[in-house]
Amino acid sequence: MTPAKKRISTMAIVVALSLCTINRAAAQQTTAGSAATQPGAWSVTPFAGFGFSGDLDSPTGALGVAGGYGWSPTVTLEGEFNLLPSSENGGLVEVNSHAWSLTGNLLYHFAPRTFRPYGVFGLGFGHAGVDADAAGGALGDLDASSTEFVVNLGGGVERAIRENIRFRGDMRYFFAGDLVPDYWRLSAGLQFGLGRR
Repeated sequence: MTPAKKRISTMAIVVALSLCTINRAAAQQTTAGSAATQPGAWSVTPFAGFGFSGDLDSPTGALGVAGGYGWSPTVTLEGEFNLLPSSENGGLVEVNSHAWSLTGNLLYHFAPRTFRPYGVFGLGFGHAGVDADAAGGALGDLDASSTEFVVNLGGGVERAIRENIRFRGDMRYFFAGDLVPDYWRLSAGLQFGLGRR
């Protein structure tokens, strides 16, 4: 089994176990309208996952955190920091790179259900740098880093675990340019409601 398949298999097992744990905990949860989704409520969501496909030659870990504000019962405004600590980018020359993005996102939540689906659209900017030494001089006069405009689009689901804690999993596609990679990101995290401020 290749390292990429091992990473994907491990992530699938972690997600499956998380969902089993959530199903047990959800039997004791409060109603779907927890403080984390109420208008005027703030939340923070640390998450982990992996990026794959697009400009990435192999799956790579992704980490980040999002801060949200409930604009209405269905709309959340959110700022997100996303990090790909190390990835392998293809093209004419394969290089190791690191990338991060900072985006402002709009999440639209559909009708409340046990697993509440949402769609997301976001804009921001991203930065990537490459290990120029590892490229063996093949980059020539090209810059070893780049900052670009980033767009992300996708969706996911949320499920209440406790009054102020929700499980969240989503999948998004990030569009960028130059050294900042285009890729899919699959992630999961816990959303903590901070109440109204």
